[in-house]
Amino acid sequence: MNIKCYMLLLILNSFAFATHSQTDSTKDCYPIQYLDFFGLDQMEAVKWPESELVGMLNMDFTQTYEAAGIKTNFVVPMIVYQLKDYHPRCNSNVDRTYFNQLALIYCKIREMDPSILQSKTHEEQVDFIRDDYYHQVANDQYLPYMEFNMDDGPFYGIDLVQADSLEEVSCQITAFGELCIFKRAEKMILVCYDLQKKVMWQKIITREPDRYLGDLNFTEQPLHKTSLATVIKMYAEGERFTLYLKNNGAFMYYFHSW
Repeated sequence: MNIKCYMLLLILNSFAFATHSQTDSTKDCYPIQYLDFFGLDQMEAVKWPESELVGMLNMDFTQTYEAAGIKTNFVVPMIVYQLKDYHPRCNSNVDRTYFNQLALIYCKIREMDPSILQSKTHEEQVDFIRDDYYHQVANDQYLPYMEFNMDDGPFYGIDLVQADSLEEVSCQITAFGELCIFKRAEKMILVCYDLQKKVMWQKIITREPDRYLGDLNFTEQPLHKTSLATVIKMYAEGERFTLYLKNNGAFMYYFHSW
């Protein structure tokens, strides 16, 4: 089984066995930020069976996005959201064997030497993994690959210099201002305004440098704000188009199904 199929099965199994909300006390004993961005904040932590742990420990996580069809960094949040069950404040009877396997998988994904954890106490090891996760989500180079996504991307479009002769398609009011779709010469353009209607950024929407998208629209309820980013659901040329912006409206990246 190739890595793409294996990881898809891992995702499906995780969601099958983790469908209940965490209790407030469980959330509070060891808070982990940004899980809502990954859709993990309302899930009860899963415990993967030994066979899946062994499979991941034997897997080559260094395959590139192009070769594997999917980055394995998305496993990182799935490991991190389990940490609350392995912190002394949340559990007085920690399964150290399982945690040690999680830590080894985490280090393998991150291409870290596992010995970096050996000099740390168990609590310090949990904190180290959480802190490293925080470092990654703050980096826009890592973030696009930390969310499970079967669409193509990330894409970044082309900065628009001259914004004349634009035909407005539609606009959405946002917390940071307004996001508008325009069209010019069969090219779709996104323009983001702040609350004073000043342009923050404007992009020609492309899949590749020489492949322009000729159609772009918002879905009925496009805006979804998380603690980490505002996600805008759209469709382009009949396929799913997902735009990611920082909560202040700054451009991040987008994905397009194909």
